[in-house]
Amino acid sequence: MSPADRCLKVLYQLQEEGQEATTTAVAARLGVRASSVTEMFQRLERKGLVRYTPYRGVELTPKGWERAAEIVRHHRLLELYLHRHLGYPLERVHGEAERLQSVISEEFEERIARLLGEPEYDPHGGPIPRRDGSVPELVALPLGALRLGQEAIVRRVRDHNVGTLAELVRLGLLPQQRCRLCGRQSGHGAYLLAIAGELVYLSGAVAGAVFVEPL
Repeated sequence: MSPADRCLKVLYQLQEEGQEATTTAVAARLGVRASSVTEMFQRLERKGLVRYTPYRGVELTPKGWERAAEIVRHHRLLELYLHRHLGYPLERVHGEAERLQSVISEEFEERIARLLGEPEYDPHGGPIPRRDGSVPELVALPLGALRLGQEAIVRRVRDHNVGTLAELVRLGLLPQQRCRLCGRQSGHGAYLLAIAGELVYLSGAVAGAVFVEPL
């Protein structure tokens, strides 16, 4: 994937997560220097893909959103295909899709979409952008927003960190799983959950990757 497309994808993700797309935030996601990100913002702005305000960050233009949504659509369709039809473990599909997303053709994308039954969500619960760039609705709050004793269904888990995702797979805390918040340690950001009749402990880092729909 080109550096420009990687940057657009990160901007899409930050906007999706409701986070500000600052130079620092984008540099952290891409693993590059802030100065490199600033140069990329300037190049993308010249192409009409972003609106850049120095020291404040960027936002995608309609043209930039369309391009970014297409990249994300490729990625999330590939994740679901790899998991459902090729048996890839959930914690490995993100990396594999990253390598494939920029080389598949539009025809290949269409064939995958039809084979999968025009899915709306990837295996992590991430909404798959539609062909027109619109996005399926996702009702999901951070796990920490639950009240003690409240039940919920997991709707999405973040896939940025392989170790965290592997822990969620081990615990079975994945999309469509019901859970109940039984306790929390505010000083440590840790949680105690009931999952399938068992009590499990979640560190703050792992819990931060889980988004749920309260029941």
